[in-house]
Amino acid sequence: MTESDAARGARQPVWAISIHVGEALWRGRLRAGLSLDDVAGRIGVDPETVGALENSDFARLPSRDGAIAVARAYAQLVGLPKKWVTAALDKELLRHNR
Repeated sequence: MTESDAARGARQPVWAISIHVGEALWRGRLRAGLSLDDVAGRIGVDPETVGALENSDFARLPSRDGAIAVARAYAQLVGLPKKWVTAALDKELLRHNR
């Protein structure tokens, strides 16, 4: 957004608004009609890990590589782009020193 756009009260386009990986996965799960237990069972982790990922509770996630592997499997299950999920989660983990 340029300074003149800001002066006119322009807003960021909807596509430019960022969304956390956890929220994207949660929305994908709801869209697919799956429960936490469904996701956990299908990707082979416990429901607490799925919940931690959805809530961006990075302290409760496994190692960095483990968290990314879980997120990729989850993304595939709910039809989200694995490449975006991996890159976005990596950035979130870096911001939280994980």
